[in-house]
Amino acid sequence: MKTNRKLMRALSLLLVLMMVMSTAAFAEGVVSKDETVFVNLDPEGAPVEKISSIWLHSDSSLGKIEDKTSLKDIKNVKGDEVPEINEDNITWNTDKKDIFYQGITDKELPVELRIQYYLDGKRMDPKDMLGKSGKVKINVSVVNKDSHIIKLDSGKEKDVYTPFSSVVVMNLPIDIFSNVKINSGKLVSDGNNQIVTYVALPGLKQSLDLDTNIIDIPETLVVTADVEEFEMGSVILTVTSELPEVNDFENAGDFDELIDGIEKIKDASEKLSDATGKLYEGQTTLNNGINEFVNGVDKVNVGANVLKDGSAKLKDGVNASYEGSKEINNGVKALNDGANKLGQGFTGLGQGSMEFSSKAQEFSKGAEQVANGVSQIPEKTQMMSGGMNELVQGTEKIQNGQEQLTEGLKNSLDAIEQIKKGKEKELGVVNALLKGVEGLEAAANGLAKVPGADGIAAKMLEGFGKQKMALEGLQQSSNQLISGLNQVEEGIKQAQMASSQLGENLGKVNEGQKKVAYGLGELAKGTSGLEDASKRLVAGSEGLMAGANQLNEGAKQANEGVKGFSEGSNTLVQGTGKLTNGLGQLNVGANDLNKGANELANGTNQLSTAGGALKEGSQKLTDGSKELDEGMKKFYEEGILEMSNKVQDSDFNIDDIMDTKDKILDLSNDYKSFTGIADEMDGSVKFVMKTEELKVEKEEVEVETNNNKKNEGGFFNWLKNLFKKGN
Repeated sequence: MKTNRKLMRALSLLLVLMMVMSTAAFAEGVVSKDETVFVNLDPEGAPVEKISSIWLHSDSSLGKIEDKTSLKDIKNVKGDEVPEINEDNITWNTDKKDIFYQGITDKELPVELRIQYYLDGKRMDPKDMLGKSGKVKINVSVVNKDSHIIKLDSGKEKDVYTPFSSVVVMNLPIDIFSNVKINSGKLVSDGNNQIVTYVALPGLKQSLDLDTNIIDIPETLVVTADVEEFEMGSVILTVTSELPEVNDFENAGDFDELIDGIEKIKDASEKLSDATGKLYEGQTTLNNGINEFVNGVDKVNVGANVLKDGSAKLKDGVNASYEGSKEINNGVKALNDGANKLGQGFTGLGQGSMEFSSKAQEFSKGAEQVANGVSQIPEKTQMMSGGMNELVQGTEKIQNGQEQLTEGLKNSLDAIEQIKKGKEKELGVVNALLKGVEGLEAAANGLAKVPGADGIAAKMLEGFGKQKMALEGLQQSSNQLISGLNQVEEGIKQAQMASSQLGENLGKVNEGQKKVAYGLGELAKGTSGLEDASKRLVAGSEGLMAGANQLNEGAKQANEGVKGFSEGSNTLVQGTGKLTNGLGQLNVGANDLNKGANELANGTNQLSTAGGALKEGSQKLTDGSKELDEGMKKFYEEGILEMSNKVQDSDFNIDDIMDTKDKILDLSNDYKSFTGIADEMDGSVKFVMKTEELKVEKEEVEVETNNNKKNEGGFFNWLKNLFKKGN
């Protein structure tokens, strides 16, 4: 039967509305796979990069789920699960209801965006137009490349295309573009920007054998404008093949059943309008979460760079401490050798003082014998005079040696004081390093809370633990070293005091010796005053005896002090050895820490950059979902309700049209995924394509857009007007 144009317009409008309406409802209990393909294009529409984002969902735990995909470089973007990949088979094992992953693909797209640029009538490379002024024309075409040959029930074969609905969006700032004209679509202005929106249904005319008298959708969007210093933002194209669950329409066998199906669409679209509102609310929540994530990543990035700088300073400080500890260790060994020699000297001094005391006792006895045996004076006096002179000279030598010993002890005290000051400064550095490591541990604990960074944080904490253990060992050995130096210092002070007292006593002894020598000299001159001289001799011998006893006691105290000095120096040698070994290990760990901090800083810098792009994309998706929500409400109010009154009763044969409709619906239902899907899954797929911005190198000014539309009638009134009411 002859085709009625009025019925053709109604059927075409119905197909268009079905393709514009998108639903993601799936059967209960079945795993759903929602795929979004993000495509970066060059300014003329050629693909540069294709990234597919996958969402697997179930009403219950997914458990062990098998999927099919041709994606490469697959990454889990929201979780720790690691998939098993065997060629095109990918297996996940999780107790969650959702899995989100993404990857790259080189598969050819089913829809192609083609953009041509003209300046003053001449076609040009858009990058060569940057900054130039004149008359601009931009041609935008959406080409369906997914064709199929079908055979109708009547036996006729024809080419049809998988039904894709697509929307092109262009932003033309008013300060650059003026006198903007378009041949199709919608032009919306908010005072700052002019938004061109164009709905394309590529392949629909060919599939339904329609002409422009039935459906007025130009296959190419033509935009003309006057431009000042040309530049423009990205051209956005969204594509989907999803159609609503309209069984009554799919199974319609005659026009009466078709009318019933349309009423079902009206009910379904009302529910779909409510669902888009919930979608917008969910996307707003997701966008807020992404903003918090990006802010957290920025903070981690700042902390990682601070960690990088701190680890470099820690590395330099530890290396300097290590080199200094080796020098201290060499000095302490020399000090220990001197302490041993000093101990040997004091041992000899003690033995000499004991012999001197014994000689003094013999001299005192001899003096008493002189006093008692004056008759023997001439002979004894000569002997005693000679012995006393030798004794005076020996005492002077001992006194000189004792003074040198006292001076040496003073120099030893000064040296130990310098070593103590150095060790106390070094201990201060170690304490500061310990605080630094504790701060780094706090930073690592903070990093562990960042999704996907807990592995890095664990390794960092392990490294910090080793560094902290080494520093605490270094701190303990430094405290032991300072304690040993205090013991050595105390021993030297005791030795110095004893040596000083010994020197004073030697002086007294020497004075007594001189008196005795003088008395012996006088005695040798004659016997006059012999009695007085003998008394002075006895008195001098008593003083000599007392001084000898004091000398002996002082030597004993000095010997005890030297023992403490020697023990302390031995402890000091052991402590500085541990210090040097510990600093050596710490130096190796500091180098490893610095290397890891550099790698972490590089990684967080990349994460921060990617987070900014994610934040920008999420904001645009939020804006888009808001527009979708508003559009679906208008779609229901201005499109579906009015459409239900468009179709009138008809009694002619529409078998071929209905058969073609069924085949197109089958193609839509079969197009569940772009990169692959498991047989038992339900699926949906959409494409979001974005061209590279054409910008002159200058400071960018971000301009917000809103929905204050100057044009009357709204987007969906424009969509309805595509279908002429003519013949």
